[in-house]
Order: sequence, then C-alpha cells, then structure tokens
Amino acid sequence: MFTGFEHIPLDKIAREWDDGHPPINPYLLASEMAALLRTLAPADYPIEKTHVSAILSNSAHGREGITYGELATYFDSASQDKAAATITTSSGAIPAASVLISRQWVNALANEATKRATQVAGLAFPANDSFNVAMVANASPIASYAEQLPILSGSEPGYLNMREAHLRRKGESSAAEQLDAERTARQRAERSEADKEAIIVALKAQLQRVHWECEGLRQEFNKSERERVKLAEQLCEHAGIIEFMNPDNPLSPVEGRRGVSAWCELTENGTFDPVAENGVGMGELARRWWKDRFGEPAGAVVRHLRWALTWPARKKGGMVAKRQREKG
Repeated sequence: MFTGFEHIPLDKIAREWDDGHPPINPYLLASEMAALLRTLAPADYPIEKTHVSAILSNSAHGREGITYGELATYFDSASQDKAAATITTSSGAIPAASVLISRQWVNALANEATKRATQVAGLAFPANDSFNVAMVANASPIASYAEQLPILSGSEPGYLNMREAHLRRKGESSAAEQLDAERTARQRAERSEADKEAIIVALKAQLQRVHWECEGLRQEFNKSERERVKLAEQLCEHAGIIEFMNPDNPLSPVEGRRGVSAWCELTENGTFDPVAENGVGMGELARRWWKDRFGEPAGAVVRHLRWALTWPARKKGGMVAKRQREKG
C-alpha cells in the first residue's frame, strides 16, 4: 500500500490511506488493523524496533519501545477520524510524528487486515446490508445508520475460526492439486528420461560411426604419407638424372639429353625390345629417330647412339632396358 522510503511516520499512515485509495474504507482498515494487532501478541508485548520505533532528540536511549497494545489503541483512534496526536512509549507519551514504522511491516499488516475485513463481509453481511457494504467498498455510510450498527471485524475469534476452516479446506484442495501436479510432473519426467536415454543411445551409435570414419581417415593418411615418403626417396635417388635432363642446367649435355630421349621413346621407357619387335638393328632405329627430329645424322652420331643405346643382352655396355614386352 505504501511506496517510497523504507520507514514512514505514524501520523502519516491514515493520510496516505486516504490519498492512496485502499481496497476498503480507510477507517474500517484502521479498525481492522487495531483488531489484528491485538491477535498477534499480548497488549504489553513490545514490538521489535526494526518494525516500530520512536526517535527523540532528547532521549538518552536513542529509540523508544512501543507495545502492540499502544499501537492498537492509536489505530482505534484513527478509525474514528480523530487520530491521537501522541502515543505512549516506554518513556511516556511522545508525538505520533516521532514514531517510525517500517513500510514493509505495516504493508504486510494492512494486507492481512484487508483480507480479514473482506472475508468477514462475505461470510456475515446480508445482501441488503447497505451500511456494511458501503464500509467495505470504501464509501461513506449514512451517519445515523452508522450509529446503529457496529462494524464487524475479521479478527473476532468466531470469524478467525471460520477463516481458518476456510483456509484449511483450501489447503486440502491445494494439496490434492499439488499431488496431481506432482504426478503429472513425474510422468512427464519419466517420459523425458526415456527420451533422453534414446537420444544417448543414438548419440553413442553416431560417435561409434564417427570413430570408425576417423580411424579409416587416419589409415588413409598414413598410407598417403608412406607413399609420399617413398616418392620423395625415389626423387632423391633420381635427382641426378632429373638435373641431367634439365635444359636450364648449364651442366646438362645436349647430346646426352637426346640420347636419353631416344632410349625412352624407342623402348617406351624400357618396357620392350624395339630390335626384336621390329627386326631392325639399334643403329638404324637410332638413325631414323634422329632424322625425324633433327634431320639426317652424321655417321659418327649414329655410331655414338648405337653404342650408347645397345643394352648388354646385345652388346656389353650402354643403357639397359628393365624388361622385354611379352608377346602373344
């Protein structure tokens, strides 16, 4: 009901109720607050100073204590539209303006008082009781009629018993609803758990497939790496012949490159014997190869090529083919 600072002076409560349009008539609310306070503790029982305290500039103790009974008496006077200017403390009467009340605490009391007042109206007021209806509805009843009928309080023992019974029935209903809700939640949780188990099984199968795929990729990588290393070793072994055939290398002989090219083309890279295949000697084959590419060669060139390209099976020395092509 109150907003703003943490504490409010006691004499401003009723005024803020008037300005703030509470759910019930402010005077009825003050009366119900007084009745509520009397049900919370004995009249001479002091209220915690964190809730209600009096601050006086000339007090040696700083904060003065106030009892439940004195605060209830003050709200009784406020319900008559003539709130007392003072309130009695442990050190005597002091101005109500010097008493500070926790907003949170008084709001909680006002909410409870409002519930009690509205509930007793529903339990005990006849449908045509315009006075009581007007008081609960925050209206102004006719004065003469108001003097005839007392204001009913929700803090009366009988109405408190009825309210407790009502809350008990409501609690039993709430308990049944809670049991149903818990049963539904448990069934939902069981279904959710089954769904989770299915998801876990599917994920494990997927992880196993991924593991197998990774293993296959690892084996393929290792195989490719072995082939790469082998190729690198072969390239290292043939680095000399590669540079021998490199026309950009100034140390590469032209005639040597031509001789190697002739051997590669005539024997198809050493895969068959051109002499046996064609029935023509190596000298003649070399002459024809040279003529097709560079014109008619001199006799010395032919002799050199024949000597360089003839393998040991036909003449000792010269370049050697790896194997002969199989016929048939």
